[in-house]
Amino acid sequence: MEKPIFRIIFHIDLNAFFASCEIARRPELKDVPVAITGEKSSKRGIVTTANYVARKYGVSSAMPLVQAKRKCPNLVVIAANFNLYKQVSRQFLDLLHTYTDQVEKASIDEAYLDVTALFQEGGVHPVQLALQMQQRIFNELKIGCSVGIGPNKFLAKMASDMKKPNGITVLRKRDLPQLLWPRPIEEMFGVGKASAPKLKQLGIQTIGDLVHFHEVERLEWLFESQALKWIEHARGEDLSIVDPQRYEVPSSIGHSTTFSKDYYFEREIKEEAKKMCLKTANRLKKYGLYAKTVSLQLKDTHFKQMTRSLTVSKPIQHMNELYPLVEGLFDDHWEGQPLRLIGVYTSNLVHTNKTTEPLNLFNYQSFVGEGKIRKTMEEIKNKYGADLIQKGIQKGKKNE
Repeated sequence: MEKPIFRIIFHIDLNAFFASCEIARRPELKDVPVAITGEKSSKRGIVTTANYVARKYGVSSAMPLVQAKRKCPNLVVIAANFNLYKQVSRQFLDLLHTYTDQVEKASIDEAYLDVTALFQEGGVHPVQLALQMQQRIFNELKIGCSVGIGPNKFLAKMASDMKKPNGITVLRKRDLPQLLWPRPIEEMFGVGKASAPKLKQLGIQTIGDLVHFHEVERLEWLFESQALKWIEHARGEDLSIVDPQRYEVPSSIGHSTTFSKDYYFEREIKEEAKKMCLKTANRLKKYGLYAKTVSLQLKDTHFKQMTRSLTVSKPIQHMNELYPLVEGLFDDHWEGQPLRLIGVYTSNLVHTNKTTEPLNLFNYQSFVGEGKIRKTMEEIKNKYGADLIQKGIQKGKKNE
């Protein structure tokens, strides 16, 4: 088969996913406002997601539960069931794989598909294929979805956001001036909450303003390489492939917890930090990964967030390696204010704990503690000579 001169990429997004999973189990909630929260019984509860009935009342993600109930007094609140959501997510991906193996998981509730070959081989119309997938997802999972169709991943992603819920949108390059460029810059995929205000200060209010912004060097100075990527995407250019293996291994691993009450005391905060370290270490072991960067996240009672990180030369995995680093970050940066959240995260993940630091006479002792004394000595002898180093004996013991 000849290499295609164009691509057909789908982005499929399951609508109001967590709420939809719960409603699929309890169909009587279909026309009822529903919100999912991680802390149903806590006054600090936050809305994780809400179904579209609740959204009509103004209920939205990240809204405090107290405020959501104020907006919608008859709101049905359900505690998050992540085991259920993971199970449905696997079923969703399995269904997509019945069409093609070119499926890239983007998150728990969305995926990219490259269906170019399906079009070439069978001549199936992309919109008809999208309709078929959409119907199967609803029939088998009882969940609605939106489908974006485009010549690349960025345009497919932007298209899937244009008609929710249950929409199908085709976004081609020739459609950009009418469909994409008039949209607010904060709606552009890849532009974060922190970047959008800075772009607006430059006069970039819409995606089209970014396309026509002439001071590219100024953008590069402010946003580095990200600036050029934004401009390319705004012009409809994206060469990234649908990669089925992209998220097989996580890029970061961590856990956080929101306290049920304000935590003032160092002892109780550190106890929670230990729990987060243990969970994080267990997940590192599960994936067979080691971390070179450790981050501590703190949020005070005024929702002010602080994150501090450090990078180590030798990758770590175990609880007894992770917690001392987290404790050190905490001791150095906590100023005694009451806290409502603590998080521990690891990144810069690798598959080995071997350091890349070269072995020499001055650092060999740091390698000995791993139970490899004899091997280390042999390496030093081979490098510096057999008579240079030998194993000592403890005072009072004979050299056997």
